[in-house]
Amino acid sequence: MLTVFVKVLVIFSMVAIGFIANKAGILPIESNKYLVNLLLEITTPCMILGSMASNKLTPETLHSTIEVAVGSLAFFMFAWAVGLLIVKLMRYEPKEDRGIMIVIITGINAGFMGFPVTKSIFGNKYLFLMVIVNCMLTFYLYFLSVLQMNYGHKKKESFKEILKPLFNMCMLASVLGLIVFGAGIALPAPLLDFLNTIGDSTIPISMFVVGIQLGNCELKKTIRNGKLLAASVSNVLIIPAATWLAVNWLPITTDAKLTLVFAASFPCAVATVAVATREGRNANLMAEGVALTTLLSMVTLPLAALILMAVYL
Repeated sequence: MLTVFVKVLVIFSMVAIGFIANKAGILPIESNKYLVNLLLEITTPCMILGSMASNKLTPETLHSTIEVAVGSLAFFMFAWAVGLLIVKLMRYEPKEDRGIMIVIITGINAGFMGFPVTKSIFGNKYLFLMVIVNCMLTFYLYFLSVLQMNYGHKKKESFKEILKPLFNMCMLASVLGLIVFGAGIALPAPLLDFLNTIGDSTIPISMFVVGIQLGNCELKKTIRNGKLLAASVSNVLIIPAATWLAVNWLPITTDAKLTLVFAASFPCAVATVAVATREGRNANLMAEGVALTTLLSMVTLPLAALILMAVYL
């Protein structure tokens, strides 16, 4: 338990470094564009491919992979229903922003933030399963969240335009990783070492980005928005708790249970802001939701890791 706590403390100390660097002008908000590109185009794909190539296909691994894939899709539909119920109960105004509030409640940062945190705390086996969650998350971010954001709006968009964001380096790395994993291909040791070395840099860089984002937000103003705070608390507390209640009694592997609940514990994904901008929705509200859920997760995520470690490992 102490080991997990120390690992979590080290990870979130990196967020503090990013926050301080932003306030000191060392890493201004403009630097995030380049750091995010570095993460999404180079380091994270290397982490994904290296992790998947390091795992071997066994009956237990195959079962966990299928369970996590199906469970992730079920999670997004379940979370959508919970988010819709919460938004209706709070009677959020203006109505045109209710879709954004649903995304704030249901969105999870299982990739950008989930990969480095999972790898650091639980290791490559669970990172591999988190990659499977992220494949489903990509479908959510660029398809289901669009439907959520346009809740109450009539918007026509071609199927090609909807699917275009699905083609990216992280998804390509996931597909290649599944091929390597499924076919049992053993990558040369130097290549695997190369991928893992570059992939490991994802952990500090991604945490710096989170710190920079928090350093650039007007947190006092954001926290004063009571309904936004309620939606953010729902994201980091109610959704993970409801997910645990839903999966804990299912006849699935322990690995799948831990992965699904831990994935549900992450804050709203940063990518939702870009999607909101593209859709012409309230991107500022979306950004405030991402910042607030991320800030709250500094407390809730370590607790989730400690509880899951005690219950399942």
